[in-house]
Amino acid sequence: MLKFCFGLFVLIGAVTFAAIQLADNPGRISIDWLGYHIDTYFGVALLAILAGLWVLFIVYRLFRGIVGLPGGFFDRRAARRRDEGVNALSLGMAAIAAGDAEEARKQAKRAEKLLDDPSKTRLLSAQAAALGGDREAAGRYFDALTESPETRFVGLVGKLRQALEADDRDEALPLALRARDLRPDSGFVARTLFTLETGTADWDGAQKTLFDAVRRDLIPEAEAKRYRMAIDMERARLKQEAGDLADAADFAARALTVEPAFPPAVQIAVEAERIKGRDKKAQRLLEDAWSAAPHPALAKLYAGLWPDDDPAQRLKRIQKLTDGKSGGLTGRLAIAEAAIAAELWGVARTALEGIPETERSAGAFRLLAYMAQAEHGDAAQARGFLERAGNAPADPAWTCSDCGATSGSWTVSCGNCGHFATLTWKQPPRVSALVVLPEADAELTPSPALIETPAPVEPPAPAEAVTGKPAASETPDKPVEDQPNPEDVVRRLA
Repeated sequence: MLKFCFGLFVLIGAVTFAAIQLADNPGRISIDWLGYHIDTYFGVALLAILAGLWVLFIVYRLFRGIVGLPGGFFDRRAARRRDEGVNALSLGMAAIAAGDAEEARKQAKRAEKLLDDPSKTRLLSAQAAALGGDREAAGRYFDALTESPETRFVGLVGKLRQALEADDRDEALPLALRARDLRPDSGFVARTLFTLETGTADWDGAQKTLFDAVRRDLIPEAEAKRYRMAIDMERARLKQEAGDLADAADFAARALTVEPAFPPAVQIAVEAERIKGRDKKAQRLLEDAWSAAPHPALAKLYAGLWPDDDPAQRLKRIQKLTDGKSGGLTGRLAIAEAAIAAELWGVARTALEGIPETERSAGAFRLLAYMAQAEHGDAAQARGFLERAGNAPADPAWTCSDCGATSGSWTVSCGNCGHFATLTWKQPPRVSALVVLPEADAELTPSPALIETPAPVEPPAPAEAVTGKPAASETPDKPVEDQPNPEDVVRRLA
């Protein structure tokens, strides 16, 4: 504001100064031209010249406006169409985000008509066609996008998504490689390429892709460690199957650097040590792994180091292994199973009853049910334990973190959903079933409820059917002889 006032004062001062000068020095001008003679003052002549220039300027503007009237009309019309086309593009993208295929298709056609520039509308048209399920049309648009350097990456990603939706890995893999070459910093492309390479068991390519993705901060290091361990473990398994135990042990050792007590890797390392005749080192490996993370497979491997042991000796081995860790659920279950196999019921009962009630798993109750049936032939008590097993927390298992499916052994990919490196040793989730109550109870419970329901439990068979011996009621004080494998009996009881 101060600058404006200052400029105004300067202008007024300059005009005033010029007027005073013209008044004090009027001067005279004489003009003879084409028989005309003009005598006037200099100030009057200057004003006449300025007025003439102003008239010429107005005439020029009028002439230019009349001459450019048609072009201006078309320019304004083109600008209006361009604005409407851009608005149609925006509305089309919004419709795609909302999942409205019909509106997206409508706005795509409108944008094509208004903009008349396929390079600007191909992406919207492709997305609208894909959303509407017209894969052929979408493919044509994506192919057209790949022809231009500016939109080639977008076209490749569109074709890649189509191939993934069709589960066509043979087409998806080269598309992902081309997209990675164009945009190596794309997180979506890096993860997709890694998934495709692991899905085709291209472990060398997967490791290179993983390394590059971690270097570019596309995959967090903590997540990458899990992937590296899974790749090394799978390569160890393949080497083991091929009979190359030395290389298998090397890959297993790499997996153990990530997770020192990973049971499948420990198993391969122990086998390699035993083949070399280093049983003591294999024993230390298992003891260290158990101290780090107790696992049922480690207990079985440990007992298997002495195949000639009788059940009582095997129990002593397990007790030595679990020393200091026997208070946990895994340790007590291992002792109980070994004691049951040796028919040392008191040791087994002490181990199982030492587990707090709130921590007892289904496996603990199944062992108690077996003992009630095998030791005393008490079918009623066995049935009670089995019913409690149905309601107890499930025993830890190899569980997929994505779909919740369980597996008896670790695999590099989930057998249910196929996701890579998702199996972890943990307690599987309980299944909730939707129970619709009878109409007679509608007044008390007007709406269905989600109630956790255990799997149906069959009553245990009589002792004679299970063990092949008379029931305890016929021979109350005589211990049952020639017991079958405890695991088989428990499986039949359950």
